Amino acid sequence: MNPGCPVYIVDHDSKTRQYLVRVLRPEGFEPMPFSCGADFIEALDFLAPGIALVELHLADMDGGAVQEELLSRRLDMPLIVMTESPDIPTAVDAIKRGAADFLEKPFADSLLFKMLAEVRPMLERRAEIQRRRESAAAHLESLTKRELDIVRALGSSSSNRDVADALQISVRTVEMHRASIMKKFGVKRFSEIILDLSDSTLP
Repeated sequence: MNPGCPVYIVDHDSKTRQYLVRVLRPEGFEPMPFSCGADFIEALDFLAPGIALVELHLADMDGGAVQEELLSRRLDMPLIVMTESPDIPTAVDAIKRGAADFLEKPFADSLLFKMLAEVRPMLERRAEIQRRRESAAAHLESLTKRELDIVRALGSSSSNRDVADALQISVRTVEMHRASIMKKFGVKRFSEIILDLSDSTLP
């Protein structure tokens, strides 16, 4: 069983949506169907972490565009692309662009469940990374301007001396700010902050 795992179904074909909802729900998934890519993209920021099943050739837009939008905004939503009679270059391109897997229609229930089971650990890892990054980004708001300068500088240099020289302050001042920043973030190593902010934009 897969208690509480959302699966977002993006397909213009109503029979496909109905079929997927029907087979996924008894397995413990929480299927949520979308009839077009635009509606799914509009809802992206409000959806819980989950797995996206996206038809490559949607009626309203190219599934590849949905894929790009999804991967740029939601790390915690691994994507499985699905379509009928795909050619090899199309499948390879989808994987290269970040899809977790490629599902050829029509497919057996067993293949669908197997693929979802393989992607589930990826969802859990990505959801944790996304949570840490969002938490780190929120902590940035508590930093002073000087502390933000320290974070920026330490992001490109691990040396307190280099940071002190660049900001024209003492090494001791850098160390004090560094300790204050780590306390605000609730971490023991400054490298954890840099890692969690790797995809965030500093103000």
